[in-house]
Amino acid sequence: MLQAVHYQAVDPGTEWIKDIAVAIDSDGPLDADRTLTPNVVKMDGGCRMYYHGLGPERPNAASKGYILSAFSTDAEHWEKEPGVRMDAGGEGAEHYIWSPDVIPLADGRYRMYYEGKTERGDGQVKAAIVSAVSSDGLVWQREPGLRLAGESVSYLAPRCLHLNPTTELGGFRFRLYASAYPYPDVAGANKNIVSAASKDGLAFELEPGVRISQDRAFESYAVYAPEVLRLGEGGFRMFYAGWTSAPEVPRGSKYHGRIFSAFSADGLQWTKDPGICIDNGGLWDAAKASEPCVIDLPDGRFRMFYEACDLDGRWRIASATSVASAAP
Repeated sequence: MLQAVHYQAVDPGTEWIKDIAVAIDSDGPLDADRTLTPNVVKMDGGCRMYYHGLGPERPNAASKGYILSAFSTDAEHWEKEPGVRMDAGGEGAEHYIWSPDVIPLADGRYRMYYEGKTERGDGQVKAAIVSAVSSDGLVWQREPGLRLAGESVSYLAPRCLHLNPTTELGGFRFRLYASAYPYPDVAGANKNIVSAASKDGLAFELEPGVRISQDRAFESYAVYAPEVLRLGEGGFRMFYAGWTSAPEVPRGSKYHGRIFSAFSADGLQWTKDPGICIDNGGLWDAAKASEPCVIDLPDGRFRMFYEACDLDGRWRIASATSVASAAP
């Protein structure tokens, strides 16, 4: 049951068609300024989406970003839930938080891994992975300490998978994928995707090597935000974002973003697929498509949610539906 999160019986594939309607619009008092980084979890008879928001009526004026939620019974029509699920604050997350990833725990609770950011006096922003727990998915308590951090590295955009401790990694029960940026950030530095393993979900050990590296023109700024699925038919599918600089965009994102995919037999060695899963240039994502999250639909298809930025700099959560189907 625990391994059902970030799991699909069959591979969603690499072909996707953008949905016409936006999933979550940036039109509320808590998210009108920024609506980013979706993570969708099946619970309570439907789906709950956790996402980053910032708006004019934020309860803590000092916060520059927090985690909100919305609920849907069909993964198509979403109703925003009142209040803030998790606000910025604490070690490693003083100023804002985003990129939530929620998984069930053996004791019936949920754990949220998320990216915390702290602005330093030198103008740099330091990122680390932190966590919180909840018994109902709505009220969250921050857990002390940092899950993944480094003196010269910022870790961002986590995704955590339950592992089978009897067959994998000598008893390790969790693998955390994350983006790794050098700190301080310098122009041209590598920004890759790495992984770490843990026996308790709290103390993670960085695994050797790089899972996804920058080696394509469309990844010249960064590879970022892995969404990793264990496949029932064997192996793993990853969807991730590739970024390039976008100096020509007048008010939108500083970067162009596109969503790519890769496959792995063991979760460590990955082979990138050719082509682009989600390209920018649509109604909602003219400047950028990034931060993918995938769930299965009742008709056997799959839906990918992702953050989208238009040329006016407005951010929303958009979606696309797979061409492939799990239905017989």
